[in-house]
Amino acid sequence: LVSSGSSSAAVVENVESPELIESSEAVVSSLEDSLQSPEMMVLVESSGLSTSTVVEMFENWVEKFEKEYESTEEKSKRMMIWLRNHVIIESHNNKFPKPSFTLGHNPFSDLTHQEFRQQMRLGEFTPELIDHEEREFKFATLENKSKRLGNPQLRGVEDGAAVSRRLSEDDGESGSSSADKSGDTDADSHDWTEVGVVGPIRNQGQCGACWAFSAIGAIESVMAIDKWKKLPEEKRAEMARDLAAGKKNVGEDLGLVIPLSEQDLIDCDTIYEHGCMGGLMTTTFQEEEVKKGICSEADYPYQMTQGTCATDLCSPVDGSIVKDKVDIVPRNTQALKDALKEAPVTAAMVASDPMFQFYSSGIFNQESCGKVTKQMGMPGCQMLYDDQDTCLPDINHGILVVGYGTDESATDTDVKDF
Repeated sequence: LVSSGSSSAAVVENVESPELIESSEAVVSSLEDSLQSPEMMVLVESSGLSTSTVVEMFENWVEKFEKEYESTEEKSKRMMIWLRNHVIIESHNNKFPKPSFTLGHNPFSDLTHQEFRQQMRLGEFTPELIDHEEREFKFATLENKSKRLGNPQLRGVEDGAAVSRRLSEDDGESGSSSADKSGDTDADSHDWTEVGVVGPIRNQGQCGACWAFSAIGAIESVMAIDKWKKLPEEKRAEMARDLAAGKKNVGEDLGLVIPLSEQDLIDCDTIYEHGCMGGLMTTTFQEEEVKKGICSEADYPYQMTQGTCATDLCSPVDGSIVKDKVDIVPRNTQALKDALKEAPVTAAMVASDPMFQFYSSGIFNQESCGKVTKQMGMPGCQMLYDDQDTCLPDINHGILVVGYGTDESATDTDVKDF
């Protein structure tokens, strides 16, 4: 930028940007020709589709997900990858007996699995889950309800009032919980999305900040649950009817859910976390940034990259200060369910299974999920417990668990993915 007095002029290099191709008869013909190689013909035959149908389906997918390619060659390459993935999707969905989950096309359908992992930065930064010298873990106990909590405790910015708390000793003795008080007496299921206290699904894009999205989702829900508890029963019932009817953003419309800024954490939470290169939710709740409160998404929008901390340009949302967190008893399903009766819970999962790239619905119950990928003593082997005799697989994606339930074949845990 060249500046003189009150005038300024930007000096930029004159670079021609590549023209993005659009569909035309010539492009369609070229795409069909690219499917004529022996390798691709085998793939086309295995799909049960004609070459013209493959091209038509691919073009519809391109339009739906607003894909753009810089050349016909690149588009042909992506169509071939898309077709390979289409065969994987259809082969899985047509298995007998019927799988517990279904696959479907999504924005990642034109990526190889290696490209998907690189784009989502899965496993690029997987820190040790426990560093005894620097991190204090406080595991919740099941026996005493007064110490049971699923996620961070918060306090208001102005009045310091807790919007989520450990249950008092009186609550523990009476056997009640926030879930009981909300009218949820069904021990087999609990889903906070049906209450309207879970924020909207976000897209983290090509930034490995799932840890920030998971942590922010938990804070948003704890704040919303506190407001929801104070609503009259008639209003809660009205919300439930609206949600059951498929109405969206019910909690936001009523002011229960206030979208908070993931970018706030990405830019400013830098002691343990690494921005778009990864981080952990449990250490996020210990960072100074969350103890000051979080700015709103509207005031500090997501940029899909790490920048300079700019919280001096916005004010923390009332009620968003995290004052405590409790870690759920590890490898204990009942502990997780008990915590979920209080609030949604941050968690991490193995997301590098190829099938997860195309997950659409159902209970993800892939046989390879959770299999050991490293031997004890090898670099990257996760050590969680003193008595551990096996190596944990790569845990590489932060999520928010929002409920649980059962079906005829498996236990179902609902997650809010990012």
